[in-house]
Formats: sequence, C-alpha cells, structure tokens
Amino acid sequence: PDEMLHELRTMIAHTNLCRGLFHANHASNYLPIKAKLPKEKDATLKLIDQALAGKVALKPEWQRAL
Repeated sequence: PDEMLHELRTMIAHTNLCRGLFHANHASNYLPIKAKLPKEKDATLKLIDQALAGKVALKPEWQRAL
C-alpha cells in the first residue's frame, strides 16, 4: 500500500488546477480520496502523509472488493 500512496501523493502534489476534482475513491483503494483542487490540496497531501505514517487507518484487504 505504501507504494500506491506515494504514487497518489506524487500525482496530487504535481497537479496544478485552477478548479477541479480529484477522485480516487474506488472500492479497491486503500485510502479513498475525493478532493476539490486546489482548495483541498494541502489537506489531501496531509491525509496521505498521515496514512503513510500509520496515523490514519487504511482499508483492510477484505473490504477492498478484489
């Protein structure tokens, strides 16, 4: 999951929109994300950082619908 979270973080960090939505909320995602950019960009990056640090629980394998 860490590699996927790092990739997700990189995508969001390098996305520069004047107005847009970022969705990574499929049932299979470890950390579902739905963010308004650029307004929620910093908060979303912080959430991913917290997940990488183990401070936010990730979705367990059995709930990922794979």
